[in-house]
Amino acid sequence: MNYSKHILIIRFSAIGDVAMAAPVVRQFAEQFPAIRFTMVSQPFLQPLFEGLPNLQFIGANVYIDYRGLRGLWKLFKVLRAQKPDVIADIHNVLRSVILRFFFAGCGKRVYFIKKGLWEKKALTRRRRKKFRPLKTTFERYCDVLEKCAGAKLPPDTPYRLPEFQNDLPCVPEIAVGVAPFAKHKGKIYPLEQAEQIVAHFALTRGITVFLFGSVAESSIMEQWEYRYPNVHAVAGRLSLHDELALMQQLPVMITMDSANMHLASFVGTPVVSVWGATHPYAGFYGWQQAPENAIGIALPCRPCAIFGNKPCFLGNYLCLRSIKPKQIIEAASRILGI
Repeated sequence: MNYSKHILIIRFSAIGDVAMAAPVVRQFAEQFPAIRFTMVSQPFLQPLFEGLPNLQFIGANVYIDYRGLRGLWKLFKVLRAQKPDVIADIHNVLRSVILRFFFAGCGKRVYFIKKGLWEKKALTRRRRKKFRPLKTTFERYCDVLEKCAGAKLPPDTPYRLPEFQNDLPCVPEIAVGVAPFAKHKGKIYPLEQAEQIVAHFALTRGITVFLFGSVAESSIMEQWEYRYPNVHAVAGRLSLHDELALMQQLPVMITMDSANMHLASFVGTPVVSVWGATHPYAGFYGWQQAPENAIGIALPCRPCAIFGNKPCFLGNYLCLRSIKPKQIIEAASRILGI
């Protein structure tokens, strides 16, 4: 097929941010079938961008294969060979800035995301906080792609859920996914309280619990798997493709403000999300998730961080410890209809 335009999209990390980009990119690919889209990201994230004829994926490990300035020049030559017409930098970090500098040098049009750093600083500062919802990351991605496409995405554009074929057994009708970890401490619900949630559902007759996370966190989840009936830890045991397939079968997921929230949202699973140092107002809430399913405590110091990576002002992470397991259990049970 002869495409009218070729848009090269760059977003290397983090997993959650790439997962947030996936539904927006897929919407554009579906709405504008005459445009060719190429997504560049970490190789293992390819399943997020499969299944559309005008959307291709290029895996680029910038930490190993394309490390440093020499590596980025090598990656630039690989990407230039794809003959893109316009570059969409929806990452806007040093690596992507260097790449778009290379592309601009050979006459390509480049557009990049405006992250709203000053707005986010005002939202998270300790004093004179401006507590208001900011433009979402989805909207910021959309702004860049609309400039690249030369057309606006209609506000009522449907999102067609991806379907993941797999050989996994069917999930029981009443099941709960739990992802109790996040990258930074300010986003992790205390594990002793998270275990109470797992125990509640595991000990409720007819409910199966699936635990999601990284290999580094698997030992704790395997302890819970051993301790309680009907609990299955899948961390490190499934590929990303199969994890997405499993999530898509679940009636509800319980997560932190984490990559798993965005992965579950991507496949259309309702999510009960737990918020501590961060807040949905910063623009990182899950794709098409119901606002009432975001669980957090109103404190004058909250939010204190965009990514949850700052030390707690109070020193005790009261924002997380004050959330009762019962609140999370009730929200998930409401979705389950039990």
